[in-house]
Amino acid sequence: MLKGAAGGAAIHLEGFRLLWRQRGLWPLAVVPVLFGVLAVALAGVLVVGYWGELWALASGWTPLWQADAWYDWLWIGPARALFALLDAALFVALAAAAILAAWLVANVLAAPFLDVLSRRVEAIVSGAVTDLAEEGLSATLRDAGRSMLEELRKLAFFVSVQASIAAFGILVPGGALIAAPAMTVFTILFLPLDYAGYTLDRRRLRFAERRRWVLTHRAPMLGYGAAAFATFVVPGLNFLALPVLVVSGTLLALRTPLPAGGEPVPGEAGARGGRDREAESER
Repeated sequence: MLKGAAGGAAIHLEGFRLLWRQRGLWPLAVVPVLFGVLAVALAGVLVVGYWGELWALASGWTPLWQADAWYDWLWIGPARALFALLDAALFVALAAAAILAAWLVANVLAAPFLDVLSRRVEAIVSGAVTDLAEEGLSATLRDAGRSMLEELRKLAFFVSVQASIAAFGILVPGGALIAAPAMTVFTILFLPLDYAGYTLDRRRLRFAERRRWVLTHRAPMLGYGAAAFATFVVPGLNFLALPVLVVSGTLLALRTPLPAGGEPVPGEAGARGGRDREAESER
């Protein structure tokens, strides 16, 4: 379990090295970064501007205790401190979900660029691109629209699940004990589903098959998702992470068996083949 999680997390470093060495990929990486900067900055401004309303939403479920005698504070004081921590945890989870939702909107806008980036990474690593789509200009335009539509579907899925968990935490007494960690774990498992999506989309996997793919390989998915999630809490790093996450997500999809029986690209062989092609391209 730990070895698989560590392997999933390490793919990000390999993706960064690949993107750094392949300068031909840089123009495709710039546009998504600009979209991400604008989206996260806008989400941050809204969170700061409406922090009062967001805090009221996170803490509205907290019961109000009245002390009828001085000894009541022996349990009311610790209870208030505990619920204040729970309120803070739910507030952070809601703020993080808002920022991540804005990030996913940026992914929708940048989807055509990220799809091309994923294609080129697959070509470097595997020597060819597996794509079950038709060829031609009209097919290319349909694929670009399909990429954006798929991003919208993933965004709707993410928002609906997170909203349901948040509602449970707010409406059910004590639900915040479950809601905050549940929102975090769901986000961690969603990130490999998101950033490997371009490679999976070219293989025409249905959304249910993609979810089953993530749950079948929980260890590497948790490792990948946890490392990806960490980039969102590091100031500045979250702006630059998007193209790296797509590169590493492509590597993750290539090396993890797919529901339809697709074979993974062996890590060592795939990396060696990628290095050979990189050296050839540099010459």
